[in-house]
Amino acid sequence: MNPASVNSDWQRSTLGYRERFVDDFVYNNIRVRQFPCRAVFERAFCDTFGSNFAADEHLAIAKSYDDEEDDDNDRVPDTAFTVWESSVLLGMYASRRDVWERLVGKRKLRSLRPIVTLELGSGTGVTSLLVATSMVVSESKSDCQVVMTDLPSVINFTSLNVHENIDKIPGNTNMITLPLRWGHATNDIKYLPKQISRPDIVFGADLLYTCDESVIDALADTVLQLTERVAVFAVCKQHRPESISLFLSLVKRNGCFDTRHVQASTVHKDLIASDEDFVIIELWRKKKIK
Repeated sequence: MNPASVNSDWQRSTLGYRERFVDDFVYNNIRVRQFPCRAVFERAFCDTFGSNFAADEHLAIAKSYDDEEDDDNDRVPDTAFTVWESSVLLGMYASRRDVWERLVGKRKLRSLRPIVTLELGSGTGVTSLLVATSMVVSESKSDCQVVMTDLPSVINFTSLNVHENIDKIPGNTNMITLPLRWGHATNDIKYLPKQISRPDIVFGADLLYTCDESVIDALADTVLQLTERVAVFAVCKQHRPESISLFLSLVKRNGCFDTRHVQASTVHKDLIASDEDFVIIELWRKKKIK
């Protein structure tokens, strides 16, 4: 590999405060906005759109959660408002033609039925935006529905970044942003539109950052409910390795999935990534024996 050809713009750890948390993130033809925290985003959103937060559907829902749970602010991490490296890795990985075709499957590709991807904890939206603007999607003979989900307090931010890149989305692709809380108890999955409630691929980037086992359990429960074919996660191994182990034990406890680990150094020819820092994990739903 020619070092001069390697795109290093995705690497974030050595950047200064403004570049990591304030300035727009530009990569591979997409541009996403960043904010240091939820409060700063809400002020900017209101200033830009002149919206009354109390009248906004998603933010009104979020406020109701705040009223119900005193610790809700802890459950709405400010990490959602900045770009993390795993989201770039996952988006570029899934945009490889060989990976995309393997994840979607030959039968689905031949059927010409719409391909549905659903991302959990989308945050800035980098993963789904990279997929949606990729050549494998733009050249697809099938329509694509790219679904991005996050907490009600975050999803307006995700929608804002979709709006910022709408001119780059190909005509065969429909971008959908929806609030979705994790866990069986929320019942949020029941209210997903039928056509997207069983996605072909579930995505998740850097979701295992917490030591709160109840959050990891809720994520595992959501993955078990949503995934009919494959779920693909990019994780930073340095953040919470114990949370990664717990998550894998939870999703595999019923014998529903086969796992495949992909070394970060092999993710994409244009990225240099350390196998010590990152890994891609594929969870493949086992076929039912009739």
